Amino acid sequence: MSVDRPVPAWARALDVLTVVAVLLFSVAAVFGAVTLYIAGARLSLRATHVLFLAVASTAIRHAAHPESPLHRRLGDARARLAANAPLSAAMAAIASRVAVLVAGYVAVLTIGVLPPATGLELSGDPLFNLPARFDAGWYGGIALDGYSFQGRFDRQQNLAFFPAMPLLMRTVGVAAGASQPTAPRPMRMARLLWAGVAIALIAFAWASAYLVRLARDTIGEPLAPTAASLMAAYPFAVFFSAPYTEALFVLGAIAAFYHFGRQQWQYAAAWGLVVGLTRPNGCFLTLPLLVLLAERVAKTEDRGPKTADRWAKSDERAAILKGVVAAAMPVLGMLAYSAYVHQVTGSWFGWARLHEAWGRTFAGVTPILRALSSVSTAKFANEGMLRLIGDAPYDALNAAGVIFVLAMLWPVFRKLGLAYAIFVLINLAPPLLAGGLLSMGRLSSTLFPVFLALPAVLPRRAITPLVTVWAIGQGLVAALFFTWRPFY
Repeated sequence: MSVDRPVPAWARALDVLTVVAVLLFSVAAVFGAVTLYIAGARLSLRATHVLFLAVASTAIRHAAHPESPLHRRLGDARARLAANAPLSAAMAAIASRVAVLVAGYVAVLTIGVLPPATGLELSGDPLFNLPARFDAGWYGGIALDGYSFQGRFDRQQNLAFFPAMPLLMRTVGVAAGASQPTAPRPMRMARLLWAGVAIALIAFAWASAYLVRLARDTIGEPLAPTAASLMAAYPFAVFFSAPYTEALFVLGAIAAFYHFGRQQWQYAAAWGLVVGLTRPNGCFLTLPLLVLLAERVAKTEDRGPKTADRWAKSDERAAILKGVVAAAMPVLGMLAYSAYVHQVTGSWFGWARLHEAWGRTFAGVTPILRALSSVSTAKFANEGMLRLIGDAPYDALNAAGVIFVLAMLWPVFRKLGLAYAIFVLINLAPPLLAGGLLSMGRLSSTLFPVFLALPAVLPRRAITPLVTVWAIGQGLVAALFFTWRPFY
């Protein structure tokens, strides 16, 4: 019985080269020549070039080492992937994001962009211009030109947007040629936005893998992949395919919860800092993390006097201190950006004041009462629900996201605990009270505890129909978003 020799390192390297070349060939065959910028040098790869590279590397590899051929190694890798739930979730997440981009592109070609709201017109090519939607221009502008202030707070300005995503876009955009001074500005901006799309896809895939790991610790191994599938299928998950902060925020929040629960304070602190530098509501993560820490201390004290005495020891006090520091990192990230804003504008929380230019002003329950007043009992009785939705379809979409999250608050508390319920509520209530239904569907996509609790309360037979319906709804939202319908 023959035994295959171990695959040498050079053969494995050629296998990787073949796979990469095949992927580049697929991209080049669909989109045209692939251009990369490495150390300032421009490298243009046409479909014929990478196809020749794939064929040549395959021939050399199998002629010199025919054992353990590439197709068998790929089959083994596929089997390992299927057995690795976090990695499988990450791959499925990327596939779902690409599907959303395809749906958006098809919508632009068939439905067309809503005139005159063409927004960012960086290129006449609808594909190259695809990521240029709504707030993407703000992030791209910061990545390209940095922050600026016009000396007033009653006008929309880029200081309202936190720096983590633009900084990553600028870094990744170097490989896409966004830093080439000879390229026209619209082209550099478009390259930055596509870099932002790549960041969002990777961040969401990473977040899905983390969600599976967190689900194992909270709702159990069998339900863990379902939680990731629900988050990917959710109709407002469209924003995880755009150069927006949603994917980076949800990645940092899930990772912080995961590492904090395992007392891996350094990782929790690092992710918490990322969250605090990503979005204005990132600082709210501190409160649920502190609640997690308090719950841990309380459980330890409940185990008996001997166990409780251990917390008086220096090492246990140090563990609590580390937990407090890790929990505080989101607030420290927000304060670090606030210090920069103070230097530029003279106002510590100038970024918050600038949000008023987008219509976000705290007004208590007034926005909610205003929305409810538009749906009176008499109007509902006379005209029916469909007529009410037809009068304000975009508000109805956002309201559906709010209603879903509110309905999940009790299951989140019952299945996951107080800290997770606080995370949902503290991220939902302030924007709802400040801006009503504005962008609430988009915000609901980042409230990951609802996707953790949902598979724990739904019958198993209901999961597949729900994922299917949600995926169809996400296709609708993608068509609205990429054709510039102002649904958010």
